[in-house]
Amino acid sequence: MSIRDQIHNYYEGKVTEAIANMAGDRGYDNEQMVDLACLALNNLPTRYFRHEVDLAFYMSAHEHDDIDRRVRQAINDAIAYIESQKGT
Repeated sequence: MSIRDQIHNYYEGKVTEAIANMAGDRGYDNEQMVDLACLALNNLPTRYFRHEVDLAFYMSAHEHDDIDRRVRQAINDAIAYIESQKGT
């Protein structure tokens, strides 16, 4: 198994889950959903882990709330950008 297969960015899962909840009913196609994820992830810090349970265990409730807030804001910003580009 390569190193690449063993490391993950914590925000990737959070962003993909939140996009499904926040943008799933907007009628975006798969390409736009992937663009939303990329735009949101580019506006978030990276937080790499090897085993998610280890990372989640050591974060405080405040850190979890802050991450959720940042994810929602990044997705809202990405949606605003996608919407502003329609028809251009």
